[in-house]
Amino acid sequence: MSKAIGGRAPRSRGRGLTATQKRVPSRLAKRRLGDRLRDDTTSFNTGNLADKLRREGYEEVPLDELQDRLSKMSGPLAAVILKGRI
Repeated sequence: MSKAIGGRAPRSRGRGLTATQKRVPSRLAKRRLGDRLRDDTTSFNTGNLADKLRREGYEEVPLDELQDRLSKMSGPLAAVILKGRI
């Protein structure tokens, strides 16, 4: 069998055949992720869900209908989601 592959593109096995990005140490990556999660959680807890969904591009979702349904539910999750909407 010949070693020529024909018209195929080379397969990358992490050996430099694809564009490489600067490596980030795992501790730094974990810290950045933790910071982002903390910031997102704080932002969510201080704002309202409809605005956040609209900013993320969910304008076609019937947010008012969702709010109406959530307002009829009882429980801590519905209360957290509705905070700032009523």
